Formats: sequence, C-alpha cells, structure tokens
Amino acid sequence: MTGPEKTNLRLWDDRKSIALSRFSTLCMGGICILMLFNGPVLVGWALRDYTGSAALGALRAGLLALGYVCAALAFAMLYNLYRFLGRVAAGAVFVPANVAALGRISWCCAGAAFLCTPAGLVLRLPFVFSLGLCAGFMALIVRVIGNAFRQAVVMKDELDLTV
Repeated sequence: MTGPEKTNLRLWDDRKSIALSRFSTLCMGGICILMLFNGPVLVGWALRDYTGSAALGALRAGLLALGYVCAALAFAMLYNLYRFLGRVAAGAVFVPANVAALGRISWCCAGAAFLCTPAGLVLRLPFVFSLGLCAGFMALIVRVIGNAFRQAVVMKDELDLTV
C-alpha cells in the first residue's frame, strides 16, 4: 500500500484515540465543575414552570441536593475512568486495577440511577427520571464490560503461567 492510502491509515491510531478519550474525560470534569458552581441557577431554570407551586422551596432544595450528590458520583466516575484510560495507555489493559475501576464506575452509575429514577417520579421531572434510566443502563453496560475484563484477567494470568 502506497500513497494516500498509507497516509490515511496513520492519521488515527490507538494512542490518539486514548488521548482523545482522556481529554474528553477532563472536559466532562470541567463541565461538571461549571454545573456544580451554577447549581442554583440550573435548578431555577429546571423549575421555571413550577413558579406557582406551594412546595417550590422544598422542590428547589431537593433538586439541588440531588444534583450535588450526583456531582460527587460523577467526579468519582470520571476520576476512575481517567485512571483506567491511563493504565490502558501504558499498556496495562487486562489487570485487576482496571476490573476494580470498572466496578467503581458501574457503582457510580447505579448510584445515580438509584437516586434519580425515583426522584424524577416523585418530583414529576421527566428529565431527572430519564437521567436515572440512562445512568442505570450505563451501569449495566459497564458491569458487563467489567465482567468481560475480569474473565480476561483470569485468562491472561493463566496464559502467563503456561509460558
């Protein structure tokens, strides 16, 4: 293969993909920080249609507390994801630390699902409910990937012993 075909193959590789994933993780962390510091404004925007509600103060406080707890879960998840990607970039893919990180990421997603799904129903906020369902689905996906990584670590360890 020569000419433009060979050049196109070198434009993107695993190293660049991992770098982009790590950069995106940092960007998401930055977005989380912005949302964290603008929590009251965002809650006010989300509750703009509830201005006549007698329980607006309690609703505002509940949604703000939910947001701060979910922010803590998001930061924990992003931290574990960033460390996971760092180990992958270093060539340590099928290692117990990555299995543990995927487990922690899954639990962060499950925690957000556990909080947001019922809160969205009780507060009658479809966005919060949908966020909870998405977090639950992500917890399931990451859990399955974590289980696959766990099996791969076992297989790798067995293979290392036979060589």
